[in-house]
Amino acid sequence: MNEIEEAIIRAFITPARRKRWLESLASAKRRARMLDRLNHCRDLDERYATLLPSNTDIVALLRSRGAPEICYVLSGTKEIDGQMLPLAEAVWAAELGGWGTILSCTKGQLGYYYDECGTQRRMLLERATPQ
Repeated sequence: MNEIEEAIIRAFITPARRKRWLESLASAKRRARMLDRLNHCRDLDERYATLLPSNTDIVALLRSRGAPEICYVLSGTKEIDGQMLPLAEAVWAAELGGWGTILSCTKGQLGYYYDECGTQRRMLLERATPQ
């Protein structure tokens, strides 16, 4: 686990579940199982998660909120997990991969959650101050 993943967990996972997420992501043996929880994730802190309509232009929304060109990917899709990718490519890859994914745009402040069910459950993750 790196500092970006730690910031994602501290900012957007419910306080009661943070310790388990942090410990599991840091473990080579438990990481894959924890990433699987991103599918239909119920551990997101709803205070900082806004459900998005299926027709939302995710890239435009994130850019309007100050997202840089590159973002970090935490994903159940092995090919993109742990990667720094251009924003548009990361959004596309999350949708194409089909597994639960969190994009971290601004460490601990701005992100995007893509559920395994895709356009049925996509969320803007946003905090005023980083954790």
